[in-house]
Amino acid sequence: MHALGIDVGAPRKGMDLVQLDDAREPVRVVSKVGIDRLGMLIGELQPDVIAIDAPPAWAPNGSSRLTERLLAQCNIHAFNTPSARTGAVHPFYAWMEVGFEVFAVAAARGYPRYRAGAPRGTAMEVFPHGSAAVLAGCLPPRGAKKKPWRERILASQGVPIAELTTADRVDAALCALTGLLALEGKRFAPGDPKEGVIVLPAASLPARPFRAAPAEAHDEATLPLFRECACGDPACHELTRTEFAPGHDAKRKSRLWASARTGVLATEELRRRGWVIPPEMR
Repeated sequence: MHALGIDVGAPRKGMDLVQLDDAREPVRVVSKVGIDRLGMLIGELQPDVIAIDAPPAWAPNGSSRLTERLLAQCNIHAFNTPSARTGAVHPFYAWMEVGFEVFAVAAARGYPRYRAGAPRGTAMEVFPHGSAAVLAGCLPPRGAKKKPWRERILASQGVPIAELTTADRVDAALCALTGLLALEGKRFAPGDPKEGVIVLPAASLPARPFRAAPAEAHDEATLPLFRECACGDPACHELTRTEFAPGHDAKRKSRLWASARTGVLATEELRRRGWVIPPEMR
C-alpha cells in the first residue's frame, strides 16, 4: 500500500513529491517536478492513492467553499478557493491553477477526484496544516517555525525525516501520510463533494476548535502528551493521551445518537467508529 503526496507550488517553482509505503517509509522523494513530468512519474510509481495540497477546481460561486468554512470553525484556516471570476484574473491564485492541472493529470492516469467513500485509486485534496493539527491534537505554539514543528509530527507518526530536507518535502510527506491514513479508514472529508472536500486524517471534526500548543512545546523533544477529550460535552475539561478520557467515548456516542435522530453526519460517524446506530433507526 503506497500513497503519493504532492506539494503544489507556483508554476516556475515546480512540485515536490513524496511516496510513502505502508511502513511509512519514504520510497521516493522528488523535487522541482514540472507538470510535463508528472504523468510519467504517476505511471511509474503507481500509488494506491494520490494526496494533493491544492483544490481541484474553482468554487462554483462566492469566495470560498464549504469545506474551508467548516475547517475554519475548528480554527484550521486554509486559503479560500474563490470562483473563477475572481481567481482566474488574480496572479496570487496561479498555484491553484497548477493544482487543477495536477488533478487533471492524475485523472488522465486513472485517478479520478475523490468525493466520498473509499479513497483507493483516487486523487484527494489534503491540507498539510490541517493534517498536522489533527495529528498533533493542537495548533503549533505561537511563533513556531513551520518545518521543525511538522517534522516532529511526522517523526511522532513513524515517518523517517532524513530525506525531507525542505519545507515543501515535509508538506508532501504530510500529504502522503494523510493518504495512507485515509486508506486505513482514518479519514473525514467535510464539505460539499461537488465543490471539492479537504480530507483530514481523523474520523470526525473535533468537538471544540483546536488551540495552540503551549509555548514550552518549542523546546520539548516530543509533541504535547495530552489533548482535550473529544467527547464534546461542554462540561468536560479532561486532558487525555488518547482521543477520549476514560469512559467518555460513551458520552460521545450518546451525543451522536441524539444528533443522528436529526441528521446524517452523526450517523456516518457512528458507522465509521463501528458503533451501532439508535435502535429505532436500524
